[in-house]
Amino acid sequence: GYIIAGDGQSIDGDVTGLHGTPNSPDYWVVKVDSIGTIQWQKCLGGVSSDHAHSVQQTTDGGYIVAGDAYSISGDVTGNHGGIDYWIVRLDSAGNIVWQKCLGGTINDYAYSIQQTIDGDYIVTGTTFSNNGDVTGNHGWDYWVVKLNSTGNLQWQKCLGGTSGDDAYSVRQTADGGFIVAGYARSNDGDVTGFHGTEDYWIV
Repeated sequence: GYIIAGDGQSIDGDVTGLHGTPNSPDYWVVKVDSIGTIQWQKCLGGVSSDHAHSVQQTTDGGYIVAGDAYSISGDVTGNHGGIDYWIVRLDSAGNIVWQKCLGGTINDYAYSIQQTIDGDYIVTGTTFSNNGDVTGNHGWDYWVVKLNSTGNLQWQKCLGGTSGDDAYSVRQTADGGFIVAGYARSNDGDVTGFHGTEDYWIV
């Protein structure tokens, strides 16, 4: 079958369990069979806006979901202020095993997550914070975070320069490292070879 994650704002049709109003989306996670029939669906979040951007099946048959949460209620605990990375670990039936808010007091957006070969997780996105869990921000950076299997922070890296740099994808490489892709507007800090306006930036 297939696992799908995005935003749910509806309170009818296929959608049940919305935590907020139709103007405040939840993560909406849907499991369908091989021909697209819904097997289960879950709304995850609180009364404010929460947006899921990435989902992957884990080695035990559960799922890991990454996105951003503005909520401080419902399923969401530990928000640092503003918008945080919100990582949610689900079992095979879509029930929450654990959830973690990561970030600082400004805004942090997670766009990509992958389970690593050691059973941990690598996450990337964008941060505007430079406090809380975030250190080393140049201004508006790629934020790469390594979590252990229970969602605890192992390390974090801010990558970029003084202009806006947004990371959208991360994958583990064959040697155990990581490859991150997004775009850069900076021409300083970690960024060299900039061509103008916005470039692909591969790290």
